Amino acid sequence: MLGSSSDSSFFYRRAALIGTGLIGGSIGIALREKRLVEQVAGYDCDPESSARAVKRGAIDKAYPSAAEAVRGADLIILAVPVLSTVELSKEILPAVDKGALVTDVGSTKAWIMEAVEAILPEGVNFIGGHPMAGSEESGISGADPALLENAIYVLTPGPQTPQEVTKKLSNMLEEAGAQPLILDPLTHDRVVAAVSHLPHLTAAALVQSVAGTDELELVRTLAAGGFRDSTRIALGNPELWRDICISNRWALLAALKKYKESLNSLEQYLIAPSAEAIEEYLQQARDYRSTIPHRGRGILPEVFDVIVLVRDTPGVIGQLTTELGEAGINIDAIEILHVRELAGGSIRLGFRSTENQQKAVTLLNEKGYRTHTAG
Repeated sequence: MLGSSSDSSFFYRRAALIGTGLIGGSIGIALREKRLVEQVAGYDCDPESSARAVKRGAIDKAYPSAAEAVRGADLIILAVPVLSTVELSKEILPAVDKGALVTDVGSTKAWIMEAVEAILPEGVNFIGGHPMAGSEESGISGADPALLENAIYVLTPGPQTPQEVTKKLSNMLEEAGAQPLILDPLTHDRVVAAVSHLPHLTAAALVQSVAGTDELELVRTLAAGGFRDSTRIALGNPELWRDICISNRWALLAALKKYKESLNSLEQYLIAPSAEAIEEYLQQARDYRSTIPHRGRGILPEVFDVIVLVRDTPGVIGQLTTELGEAGINIDAIEILHVRELAGGSIRLGFRSTENQQKAVTLLNEKGYRTHTAG
């Protein structure tokens, strides 16, 4: 049995985490480290994952079944692949206490919402959830509460969900470091198909387009930063993405249609050929891409960027951050943008204020770094 002490400062007394992989484990660690829930019970179909989740601090205790883990819980988080969520809901709902809140972490919302709400017992609430976070790693070994930091966390409450129930979950996620955003399930699926699901498929298609070449070894040798950056997300969990494709296929098909139309236009400009049309096509893409912030507009603080050109020398990133830290300049975001083998590359540093941005530029220029501010 888990402890029975109670503290009103917790958002929930007992949370049940069903699925202790990358996302589930990251959420569990965040909830326990920040003491947002009093206890976290856990279950995973892989007993070894459950055992590692206890060691990693994602859950307090592992249970032999999902039904046992959810008994007595007032918050239940289903962190399993999309197509498993509905079947798992059928398994656990008879054991869920009245007044409990069930939520999931799936990348598809409308299909899950419709299916789960149809079997939801009276007195039990369900709010769809989608943390817009992830990693090329998978499993509890890759779990990290930092995945939630400043990540948009979409919530899709049903029309019958009381506002106070949604508000409580939203507040807890905000305390965990995420940025909750309430959306209609269909709107979520349509937009995410275009900006999250489609990019994964295009990355996979790009890899497939060169995988069968007779010059594969040469491709591997010459693959530059652009290819690696463009195809990085193709390293994601195939099982997870299989479920996403099936459950959100109609929105994804619509996004694919528009993407193919865009490719067809580019193909015609090359067949013609038309240098002017190609340049205009690329310019329009560049102009629109430049309007997309590194962090979500409206719900996350604006970040002011500095691009730093660095040499390919050991410890250069550590040296860069140390110099800024010693000057009292806090870095709020860091990203490696380009890598040129044996020559270095460029690093994006993000700052919360223009004052820190300008301080960083002045300091780094004095230290001999080449910088420019991103527009």
